[in-house]
Amino acid sequence: MKITGFEKISLVNFDTEISATIFLAGCNFRCPFCHNFEFVVIDDETKLENYSKEEVLSYLNKRKGLLSAVVVSGGEPTLSPDLEDFLIEIKNMGYRIKLDTNGTKADLVISLLERKIIDYVALDIKNSLDMYPITVGLDNINLDDFSKLVNYLINHDYGYEFRTTLIGNFHTTESIKDMAEFLKGAKKLFLQKFEMSDNVPDRSLYPVEKENALEFKRILESTIKCVSLRGYD
Repeated sequence: MKITGFEKISLVNFDTEISATIFLAGCNFRCPFCHNFEFVVIDDETKLENYSKEEVLSYLNKRKGLLSAVVVSGGEPTLSPDLEDFLIEIKNMGYRIKLDTNGTKADLVISLLERKIIDYVALDIKNSLDMYPITVGLDNINLDDFSKLVNYLINHDYGYEFRTTLIGNFHTTESIKDMAEFLKGAKKLFLQKFEMSDNVPDRSLYPVEKENALEFKRILESTIKCVSLRGYD
């Protein structure tokens, strides 16, 4: 496990919880709009700040009662082989845990939910299934596990949210209509405004304008209980 980011306190990453956020390195996607792209490809030449697991756990242990939750993000955290043991140690301290994931390790996430090791899942919905390859930067991708987790969350009573970062280059009325059908019955989806930053690898990307985002919201509300915009004034 490589911990490459550690936000020690946040009031916005997990509902009303006072939380710490842990960022784990490595990802199996290459999303051209990723704000954490420096966490994605990790090799011997990668120069990132590293935190030891012991350092993070010690901090969390000392902050019991002041913090109420921990968010584990990335990269893609489910790729870390010792993630489960790490989460169990955090859960045993009494924290609620939110896991941010791209959904490609469905069986692991389902197991963590069913054993009450995690309390909440934030699952990225990158685009319609047909548009996934271009949106995540991969020519070939197997979405069976991702689809399995989407369907599981829709049909079970666990805490979750779906979230989509809207990219003008990738999201169209047709892809949003396909998403609405795919996510039929979901209870919560956030449509997030894309913001360019120094870490974004593709400098040609641009956001979806608010007028179009509102139209996308109306389409998605036909099948999803609650659709909200994030980052749009």
